[in-house]
Amino acid sequence: MAGPKELAHEPIADGLLFGESPRYRNGLIYISDMTGRAIYTINPSSGEKKKLFVAENQPNGMCFAPDGSLIWSSMFDAKLYRRDSTGTTTLYSDLSNVMTGYCGDMAIDTNGRVYLDDTGARVLHGEQPRPGRLLIVETDGSVYVADENIIFPNALFISNDGNSIYCAETFGYGLLKWDIGADGRLSNRQKVWSPAAVSPTGQTGITSHGLIGIDGGCMDAEGGMWLSLLGLEKFIRLDQQGIVTHEINVNGHATACTLGGEDGMTLYLVTNWFPEDEESIFTAMVAKKTRCTVSYAKVDIPKGTSRP
Repeated sequence: MAGPKELAHEPIADGLLFGESPRYRNGLIYISDMTGRAIYTINPSSGEKKKLFVAENQPNGMCFAPDGSLIWSSMFDAKLYRRDSTGTTTLYSDLSNVMTGYCGDMAIDTNGRVYLDDTGARVLHGEQPRPGRLLIVETDGSVYVADENIIFPNALFISNDGNSIYCAETFGYGLLKWDIGADGRLSNRQKVWSPAAVSPTGQTGITSHGLIGIDGGCMDAEGGMWLSLLGLEKFIRLDQQGIVTHEINVNGHATACTLGGEDGMTLYLVTNWFPEDEESIFTAMVAKKTRCTVSYAKVDIPKGTSRP
């Protein structure tokens, strides 16, 4: 059987410290610079970056709500904020009495319900990774725990039909899936894939190739899932049968990706690099020794109705 199709990628912009959570909207890429403590827009045609606003407690996941407002997470104070079309920012939900780690990636459904990673550990404050949770924030700002015992949750996205949600378990080395009920509640948790399938050693964990885990991800119109594989320095497309159909090799930790462009057939890639003499990517982030590159690849299958 033929191997995955390899796609080329081209640079768009650099100059961020640690990019996360790219989103495409109205011709622009929105991106969090976590350790740079700001959210930017990038024009993919020119590469021009503009600082949208400062987020002093470090931004991470963000998504556009059905009304077009930007909901973004603030890591160190465990809060979600809402930025409306006028640029006014207001508190959306205070999660400080619930959060055990940091606000991570997020997805917002068609009703405005927010699904949010609780990383379970404050790794940038020296804590070791431990099980986190998946939280749900209702449109009134109320929050509850959707599921627990997820070892560093990451990469949330909702399927095209709205009936399933996927979450990467970065230090659990797998991709999880739940069914979404009519009330937004989750059930039928399954582990549907492991990066061990593409590891050179057949193993996950921290190997000579780096951390063999999943960070970011998104879904296309055929249910194919683009996943960023950190230490393997590549993005892959995984079909619903668990077959890797495409791959994109990068120079650095493959961190996050999103589909966009006018026809939905551009995959925007976020790659973060850190020096080899650093103890870990987390210590490099704290020391502000990481560097981010945003690039793009043209793909065969466009974005569908998946969220984000």
